[in-house]
Amino acid sequence: MKRMLLFAVVLVLIAPLMPATFAQDGSPETSAEAVTIEASDGLQLQGDFYLPESEEPVPGVILMHMLGSLRSAWRPLIPVLVDEYNFAVLNIDLRGHGETGGERDWTLAETDVQTAIDWLREQEGVDPGRISLVGASIGSNLAIRGWANDAEIATVVALSPGLDYRGVTTEDAVANNPERPIMLVASRDDTFSADTVNQLYAVTEGYTQLRMYAGSRHGTNLFNDEDIRDYLTTAIAAWLAENN
Repeated sequence: MKRMLLFAVVLVLIAPLMPATFAQDGSPETSAEAVTIEASDGLQLQGDFYLPESEEPVPGVILMHMLGSLRSAWRPLIPVLVDEYNFAVLNIDLRGHGETGGERDWTLAETDVQTAIDWLREQEGVDPGRISLVGASIGSNLAIRGWANDAEIATVVALSPGLDYRGVTTEDAVANNPERPIMLVASRDDTFSADTVNQLYAVTEGYTQLRMYAGSRHGTNLFNDEDIRDYLTTAIAAWLAENN
């Protein structure tokens, strides 16, 4: 069953989801552990790992930021995932960015996604059968490809994907996995991404959610709009919870 949700106006008028609540400083109540993960070429991927307290293994999420951005761009989403929905979260700086450093190589970056997945599956307290991916801009392309490459990934959320960013393509990945759940998000006036999510939606056959927002904000910059942020972060977390 396909589900398509179109949002072209302020979401508060039509969304059934309640906005998320945050700690006073906007940070998760669960503290992060700084982690280093060795990539296939020896590069040390740097990130933060959040593991909520739970008597049972919890589902996990890996976050991938935009080109030229940092893992801190996901700060509005992390408290919702960790403290409200009880997800373990691995948030990394992509190669060529932030504390990870190194050269930008998008072929190796795709390999890094699987490396991160394998690392998260091995962590005590994480359910290895319930791992999802979330990305923004080129990070969403990487997330889609990681989801397509690993049949055990539960679902993927793509904020402002493109059909092709720096050689990282998406339509082939989605077309080859038409019945697997995917959530696609873009702004209406962010033309390339808006066209992309519509084209990706068209090749899906399963449980799909498409959210289109007013304006032109791209990727994690959607969180900078107060009229969108709380509803979007909650919608992402609710989608992940529903599909894990």
